[in-house]
Amino acid sequence: MKKLLLVAGIVSVFWQSATAQSTPTADQVIDKYVASIGGKDALMKVTDMTTNMSSEGQMGAIMITRKQKLPNKFSMVINANGMEVMKQTGDGSKVVMGGMQGSRTIDGPAAQQMTAMNTIFPELHYTENGVKTTLVGPEKIDGKDTYKLSHTTADGSAVWTDNFDAIMGLKVQSVMTAKSQQGEMTTTSIFSDYKEVNGIKFPMTILQQSPRGPMTMTIDNVKINKGLKDSDFTEK
Repeated sequence: MKKLLLVAGIVSVFWQSATAQSTPTADQVIDKYVASIGGKDALMKVTDMTTNMSSEGQMGAIMITRKQKLPNKFSMVINANGMEVMKQTGDGSKVVMGGMQGSRTIDGPAAQQMTAMNTIFPELHYTENGVKTTLVGPEKIDGKDTYKLSHTTADGSAVWTDNFDAIMGLKVQSVMTAKSQQGEMTTTSIFSDYKEVNGIKFPMTILQQSPRGPMTMTIDNVKINKGLKDSDFTEK
């Protein structure tokens, strides 16, 4: 009996050790993701980026232009049938939301979350933006093994999650919940069809699922280091 207990104990210790070694830390998951899309050296050379996307919606053809500039500036303009229907502009401290019904300014924790998520390759800058990342654990996404990470802003007021392919390292899904005038709204983004642009891999197809309904966006082109100015992110 003592021998059986001893063997059981050894097996238990071995299993716990093997499990601990096979499950990566949050930092290791991010490091693998960064390596999978081009490597830290290549990503750190990107100081500004413009991404043009297109989709089809209830209002017809939709064109989305997203601009980003280090350290913390971003903008997104959505046009439907040639008419601007929504615009976001973040200058690092606040975010101005404009639309057909007027504009409003977002500051505080909500702006902090939007800024952290819209920084160029945000995973490289979470620490400086005060974002804490933890490993939730393994999770199946469409039958694939992934590792799920949870991100929390410095004041703990906002949380969002990312899933990374356990084998390839690529980001496959993001889930965020934002507060709006209609209440909280959760948006799930599914990333696929990664292709290289200037030696860096980007998902060329993004499927967004939200209470407004699903929308598939296609990335038409990505322009890197074209000299965007700070004034491009200032509401006039």
